[in-house]
Amino acid sequence: HDVVFPPADNIADALNKQGFATAIEKNAVVAMDAMSGIPTTIFVTSKFDLKYVFEGTAEDADRGEIAGNIRGCIDEKFTDVQVKKVSVDETARVLSVEHNPYYLTATGLVVYLAGRMQDANIPIASDGGVDGMWALENIKQDSEDDIHHHSASMRWTVVLSGVLWVVSMFSLLGGNWDYLKYVALLSVAFGLPPIAVKAFKTLQRYRFDVNCMMLFAAVGALALEEYTESAAVTFLFAISEALETRATARARNALSAIINLRPENARVVNSLTKDVVILPASAVAVGSLVSVRAGDKVPCDGVVFEGKSTIDESSLTGESKPVSKSPGMRVSGGTINAGNTQLIVKTTATSNNSAVARLIRLIEDAQLNRGDTEMLVDSFAKIYTPIVVLAALGMCTIPWAFGTEVGKTWAKNGLITIVIACPCALIISTPVTYVAGLAAAAQKGVIVKGGQYLEGLGRVNRVAFDKTGTISQGVFDLLHFNVVGEKRSRKAVFEYLALMEAPASHPLSDAIVKGAANEQIGIPKLQLKNHTILPGEGITANVGGKIVYVGNKKLFQRLGLHEALPKEVSDTTEDWAKKGGTIGFISIEGDGIVGTYVVADKVREEARDVVQSLHKMGIEINILTGDQRSTAIGMGGQIGLGGGDIKSDLLPEDKLTEIEAMVKENEAKKKVWKAKRAVVMVGDGVNDAPALALADVSVAMGEGAALAMDTADVTLMDSDLNKLLFIVDMGRRVVRTIIENVAFSLILKAVVMGFTFAGKASLWAAIASDVGGMLVVTMNSMKLLPSSRKVKRNELARESV
Repeated sequence: HDVVFPPADNIADALNKQGFATAIEKNAVVAMDAMSGIPTTIFVTSKFDLKYVFEGTAEDADRGEIAGNIRGCIDEKFTDVQVKKVSVDETARVLSVEHNPYYLTATGLVVYLAGRMQDANIPIASDGGVDGMWALENIKQDSEDDIHHHSASMRWTVVLSGVLWVVSMFSLLGGNWDYLKYVALLSVAFGLPPIAVKAFKTLQRYRFDVNCMMLFAAVGALALEEYTESAAVTFLFAISEALETRATARARNALSAIINLRPENARVVNSLTKDVVILPASAVAVGSLVSVRAGDKVPCDGVVFEGKSTIDESSLTGESKPVSKSPGMRVSGGTINAGNTQLIVKTTATSNNSAVARLIRLIEDAQLNRGDTEMLVDSFAKIYTPIVVLAALGMCTIPWAFGTEVGKTWAKNGLITIVIACPCALIISTPVTYVAGLAAAAQKGVIVKGGQYLEGLGRVNRVAFDKTGTISQGVFDLLHFNVVGEKRSRKAVFEYLALMEAPASHPLSDAIVKGAANEQIGIPKLQLKNHTILPGEGITANVGGKIVYVGNKKLFQRLGLHEALPKEVSDTTEDWAKKGGTIGFISIEGDGIVGTYVVADKVREEARDVVQSLHKMGIEINILTGDQRSTAIGMGGQIGLGGGDIKSDLLPEDKLTEIEAMVKENEAKKKVWKAKRAVVMVGDGVNDAPALALADVSVAMGEGAALAMDTADVTLMDSDLNKLLFIVDMGRRVVRTIIENVAFSLILKAVVMGFTFAGKASLWAAIASDVGGMLVVTMNSMKLLPSSRKVKRNELARESV
């Protein structure tokens, strides 16, 4: 929304007027105002002890002269921006200075005065900028940082309603106990009002929900003078909400615990004074230097500027082994300095754009995304519930025409039918399973954007892998660089190649630039114009007035230059490709192809085992790559794939076409009574974004392009392909659990309905079965979460590491 109109306050007011209890969790204006770095307009008061300076002065005049000299020194050196007020209490022998700690620290002032006053000893009595907390106290923090813990508390009215209902049940003994049935009226009086309020609010919106159904059943039972039955409906339904919330709180809190990864504060290094200033993590600007002490959280994504330590990345990746970090290496916000050394990190993103912030947003959004099964169940409930309610209303009204006894019997059956019609267990069967599955995946370092993608993973029959950065590690080394012809020296051609690759972002480019640096070949100071990426082929630019191309075989075949290569050069490059290397060429206008090179990437250690395991699960595997055929087959052979499983020489649009064909093939094979099988695309987000978008489920490697994490349906935070096996298995377990829950809910209702028409059911038994069914469904879904004992064991393992 526009932060000016409508502002957050107006939106909240509009919702509150419609009866929704609304509070602002995050105000965008406050968040934007806070992102200003260290405040520069705050003044603090520091006090200094002048007892040593005044020592030996007996006369007031002498002390007054010294005080005047001190004030004069400070006024002479510092401006109004640095110092606002200076005062000397000659009696107490205390100097008070109101200064701006951004520009001037108390220590800096002492050093200055010592230099001007012949090494005068002026101890600091109190430092207004001590510990850098002065900034934190003056910055308004966003309530979004609050962590919400889900809990369920039982209202005293519900408890009292239950006690009174139990007492009223003694009336069933008859005789002198019969009068206790009137105690049930008190039970209804305490338990029914909250249900009635919700029901009336729903009816005001022209809706009809479970609260309306329970209100109708309770009031109907009172009209039939079935007081204990009415109390049973009221109490058991009231308690069901608390029990349901308590049962699902574990899954919700598992997701909330991940939100707790958000760093609260940051120790920012003041570039002027070199002191540390404490700021909210959300206020740290890009390019700031932050101090991360041992045990502290990294506040924002950044690069290690100074120091060497180990970082615990388990919060993002699920892996307990700390990773060594040294200057120049990247660190992610929300991870923890697990070593014994302080790190100085230069931030490359604000806390709102850090890896952990994106992770939190994905988790929050995942809870809002609804799956196909969930929407199908809701649609069924919307049709099924009104039909049953109308039938129940007919049972409660029409039979009265055939006599009082017949009317009473059928009215009671109608009320039981209304209770049975309550679709609580059916509706909750799917979302609670999603929440449990999403939480279990997040704890393992796998972020899924919603329940529908878990379902898709559970129905996958085909997985397409990108090669570079997915099957392979995406870390290239330049193995060979050869000059073609004698028109230019090796150094000159290598300089052209380094110049072309330096602005590019592909991993191949990094390998070439590093290879040039290893041979002490720098980037020449030539004019580079129109540097353009040719998707799936390479790059081109105008260098010093000449058009230069760098790329793969396909590019130079299109340009008609590859055919002119000498046979021995062509044979050499083909030999490189057969060994799994990626070959490339460089041409300069007027000279043709002047150089060839080969870079090699390593296959991920786990890739072969993962591919074989997926095969055993009945899943078909394909590799989609832009590399030439011989290179692709060489790498495919290392993971156990044959030529028929590998699609090579693909441009990004070709990968899109391949995925589209797979999706259409599944649609053509779909049976009416079966859910459509899913196609999964796994990539790193570099050159495969269109294909990722078209697949039924897209899986991104967390170490790939940052955009991939935002656009993919599933993210493997540590790029471990073993996590793909885990999440496919989790998807299958989710689908199986949803089927179990839906089947149980429908069978339970059918059984109770059968007892009703057989005249063997009662209102309290119907509501008890509904509440019990809801709890069974919830607990069945909770089995997807790892046990608390296992989670504790993992935490202890991380601490020991």
